[in-house]
Amino acid sequence: MRVINQDGFEVERQRMAILSIIANSRKAVGSKVIARLLEEQFGIELSERGVRYHLNLMDERGLTSKVSRRDGRLITPMGIEEISDAMVADKVGFVIDRIELLSYKVSFNPFQKTGKVPVNISIMPKNELPRALEAMEVAFQSRLSAGSLVAVAEEGQKLGEAVIPEGSAGIATVCSIVINGVLLKAGIPIDSRFGGILQFRNGYPLRFTDLIEYSGSSMDPSEIFISGRMTSVAGVSATGDGKILANFREIPSACMEQAGEVFTSLECAGINPPLITGNAGKPVCGVPVGLGKVGLVLMGGLNPISAAVEAGVNINSKAMNGLIDYSDLVDYQQVKLK
Repeated sequence: MRVINQDGFEVERQRMAILSIIANSRKAVGSKVIARLLEEQFGIELSERGVRYHLNLMDERGLTSKVSRRDGRLITPMGIEEISDAMVADKVGFVIDRIELLSYKVSFNPFQKTGKVPVNISIMPKNELPRALEAMEVAFQSRLSAGSLVAVAEEGQKLGEAVIPEGSAGIATVCSIVINGVLLKAGIPIDSRFGGILQFRNGYPLRFTDLIEYSGSSMDPSEIFISGRMTSVAGVSATGDGKILANFREIPSACMEQAGEVFTSLECAGINPPLITGNAGKPVCGVPVGLGKVGLVLMGGLNPISAAVEAGVNINSKAMNGLIDYSDLVDYQQVKLK
């Protein structure tokens, strides 16, 4: 039986993180880019030389293949299988770790309307972009989104941490983690608990019908719910009945007055405040709340994308896919007019 010490686990975690970055890239990726993304996405500081060492070992094991003279790599089918099988304990905490890291890195100041905003990135065939924007409009008009701001990129351009592949277009939508980040910068602690499906009836939020705990998931809940076709965003917009993506957070009840000021400033900057703000210690939409805490229900940032998927648009989305400068975002109506 082979015993792996703590250092061995850290090395394996580095390798799996590198493999994950390569798997999520739509083209060959080199050591310089990997080193940067390791720090941005996983908090792992590793030199380019260290990355190349791991890449050479993964080449030998058949997990990656070298496709250019400048050490660009692609993942192999064996590498994809390795990601699926390895580091179960590390996968379990990935979503909550990603939320906490991205929350910390948010620099957006809603009062000054400057800084970096977290976004979700969605990629689709470029000829589907007009249809996607049309379908997304219902979510924006009904405020069933984290905000009214978007960014659009064409093939070859960069959007967040993604490079838009040939023949495709990309849309960045505001991620609800922006609220985490802004509250933290204001000194207000926030606990991210669940991603879920929120049911509406007669235009009002009724209850959560499905919940996934962030700390126990290796995949973003919104991605899971969208792929499972579990939403009816267009229905909520049209008739007031249906289901949307939503997130559940908690903050100390003693911070509510200060939090209210933050929410007002966010709304003035085009970012939607919580859909529901509960009362101290009281359940919200069927979810129990801790003692001395207040439950917050936030709109899912991928609701506009979910509406496009409901309309039959072929879209591949990655939640929490990096940061974009606030000045690079525009109101969705401006994009639609182009």
